[in-house]
Amino acid sequence: MDDESYPKTLYVGNLSRDVTEILILQLFTQIGPCKSCKMITEHTSNDPYCFVEFFEHRDAAAALAAMNGRKILGKEVKVNWATTPSSQKKDTSSKIVNDHFHVFVGDLSPEITTEDVKAAFAPFGKISCQNCKLYSF
Repeated sequence: MDDESYPKTLYVGNLSRDVTEILILQLFTQIGPCKSCKMITEHTSNDPYCFVEFFEHRDAAAALAAMNGRKILGKEVKVNWATTPSSQKKDTSSKIVNDHFHVFVGDLSPEITTEDVKAAFAPFGKISCQNCKLYSF
């Protein structure tokens, strides 16, 4: 299997506000070596969430299976793939209506605006930016 074509990043949601990137890395590296963790905390009532990137797909898959539904600091976390595996080919034989995808784009310069992101993705089709959020790390 060509590991480069498989996802290595997990979304971890429904986190307690007391959870830190260090704690997430401590827990997830017990399953496999992690490349990074980026915590997203909003100043609203939404729960924090993070993205955990592994070096190997198999470690990410094991972490997904092991950690989804586990309690971390009293809250049951939701773990899922942050991207769709490229091995899952879409059926393009029929017209798909209401096809909607969420995209996470990281490591942007602080000068980048929502309009810049929209312009960059415009060539790929219609963009619904109802919940567009830019975060600085």
